Amino acid sequence: MTTQEIPTDRALSAEEGKELKKRIAGSRATGQWHWMGNHGSPYDVVAVANSAPKCEAGELITGFHENGLIPPFMYR
Repeated sequence: MTTQEIPTDRALSAEEGKELKKRIAGSRATGQWHWMGNHGSPYDVVAVANSAPKCEAGELITGFHENGLIPPFMYR
């Protein structure tokens, strides 16, 4: 799954987010901000951020949509 294939109104599970993070970290498109899909729980966002490779200070930005989804952006 790539970020282009993720519907913007779908919440990813923590496992799906971790897999997406691994793919982005292994790609050539590193050193920039990446949308990591939407999540339905702040705990899922934290689980993805803390998975390998772990986000360091300043490498995660997120907010909340009116529909309850949480869109994290990670610097990878």
